[in-house]
Amino acid sequence: MAGPAVPGTPSHDALARLEMLVVTLERIPAAKRRFQATLYSALSQMRGIKLFGEVGLPNDRGLWAETTDRLARRLLPEAPQPNELWMLAGHVIRSLDDLKWLGPAADPLLHRLAEAGGDAWDPLRSSMMDAISLITTRIAAIGMSEAFRVRALATGVRESPLFHLTRAKPNEMPALIEASRDHLAHVKQALEDTGVSIDVVYSLDSIERGLNRIELLLPFVDASDELEPTYEIRAVIAAVGRGLVGGRSFTQLMADNLRLLARKVIERAGRTGEHYVTSSRNEYFRMLTSAMGGGFLTLGTAVLKFFVKWGAFSPFLDGLLSSVVYAGSFVLMQLIGFTLATKQPSMTAAALAGTIRERAGPGRLDELVPLIARIARSQFAAAVGNVSAAIITSLVFDFLYYQVTGSSFLDEETAIKTAKSFDPNPFNSGTIFFGFLTGVLLWTSSLFAGWFENWMVYRRLPEAIRHHRWRKRFGEARMERWARFLENQAAGFGGSVSLGVLLAFVPIFGKFFGLPLDVRHITLSTCGLSLSTSSAGIEGLGTSTFVWGCLGIVVIGILNFGVSFTLALIVALRARDVPRGERAALPGAVFRRFLRRPFEFFYPPKDSKPTEHGHH
Repeated sequence: MAGPAVPGTPSHDALARLEMLVVTLERIPAAKRRFQATLYSALSQMRGIKLFGEVGLPNDRGLWAETTDRLARRLLPEAPQPNELWMLAGHVIRSLDDLKWLGPAADPLLHRLAEAGGDAWDPLRSSMMDAISLITTRIAAIGMSEAFRVRALATGVRESPLFHLTRAKPNEMPALIEASRDHLAHVKQALEDTGVSIDVVYSLDSIERGLNRIELLLPFVDASDELEPTYEIRAVIAAVGRGLVGGRSFTQLMADNLRLLARKVIERAGRTGEHYVTSSRNEYFRMLTSAMGGGFLTLGTAVLKFFVKWGAFSPFLDGLLSSVVYAGSFVLMQLIGFTLATKQPSMTAAALAGTIRERAGPGRLDELVPLIARIARSQFAAAVGNVSAAIITSLVFDFLYYQVTGSSFLDEETAIKTAKSFDPNPFNSGTIFFGFLTGVLLWTSSLFAGWFENWMVYRRLPEAIRHHRWRKRFGEARMERWARFLENQAAGFGGSVSLGVLLAFVPIFGKFFGLPLDVRHITLSTCGLSLSTSSAGIEGLGTSTFVWGCLGIVVIGILNFGVSFTLALIVALRARDVPRGERAALPGAVFRRFLRRPFEFFYPPKDSKPTEHGHH
């Protein structure tokens, strides 16, 4: 079939071959009879229930079991299963490229092929009916689990539309599917109040995909439903084809599991992140003031960290004491109401992704760009507050220390060594890599923050505190205050403690494995450079060392913010199933806005109105 395509015929090779087959069957009755006999004989000897009822749908195996199974299928030869239709289809569809011909142009040809086959397709319809029965039984069992049932609108098992699906006739299923989706919507809403369980999220995903597959198969088993040549045949082939390809892909397996994991923590992180976004100038200056308090406290953290370092403790004790210093400082900052700038980006990215999901339509990117500008200037205010306060407080501290002791806090050798450690030149220090690594740790701590708050809500700890027997001793009002305090501060505690542990122990683990790992946090690094400058002076450090150190602080800040925000935004967008095209278009829209109104990304315009949220 070489040569240019004939006008009026499909241009794709697969479509051309399909059209040749269809035309042959339509024009030669003998060929049509032999085709029907062969097709019926082959399909009647094959089982199609796995192809239609399992391929492309979630299973109940864990990540490890599924990974080892896929690895074994990739490396070891598979024994033939000639009676399994899914294996035959798997040999035909090896990659997504094998499905490229499945466009609208294929619809009339597929419909004509279906008509040419006639009753020979009956074994396939029987397999589809069995697949529907299998899927309805599975999703009904999932929907009857206790974790799912307590969040559902229907209180009884027999009231659930998922239960009725297992007994319904094909023509009754569309209405029950819609009722089931309403049922799922109520469960999703309940997750907002009761906490997100990975098992419940996985159950929701399994049921939704099962309902979608039933809808695809119903037209082929419902005698009252006329097949539409425009879509339905193609949709089934595409669904099972993508399932066959995805069932062999490690990338798809990891993507699915990461999406579910992200959903577990993103909701809570997003709620916390809303408090870190300012709109009005009043909120902006409150953020600046709060961040200055955070910079003031960070000096104490840096000073205590120097004492731990000078103690020459064992690696474990060094990590333990450092984590207590870091976590204690961050928790105190949370309780007082001060702001640590680098805790913001990952939280605000989750809030941004939530807004993306809530605003549908082609114009939602235009609505989101101003929100990104608000996030950017909020983080800028927090960074300026942290850094400026850290510089001033460090200089004042060293001055007072000199007045009391007669010497600077750092000796000249330590000051020079500390200042040189911030050099952004990769040939002189690991500042760039360490700043990047710290950005990853900041993002990781936000996951812990969301996880801890979600775990607390899911376990109903605030409610347990409210009704604890101690309320007779301390009074209901005090127990209520404790419960509300835990609700409001849980995410902050989780993020602060986890960040402290990560900053302290990552360098220790690096030494254990012989890796020269370290962390570079913008506010802590600013304190270190300021103390070094105050102790040795610019002349003692050397002008080049001082200048490169200042430049290193800027690089550290950009990496801390940029890496943590980017990672959080990517995970949040994937968790909320934002299409790839919209994800790709977002940076360009932000850049165009920045070119038109750059000042807006650093300071709020006059007409900005306050938001409903404050900040932590």
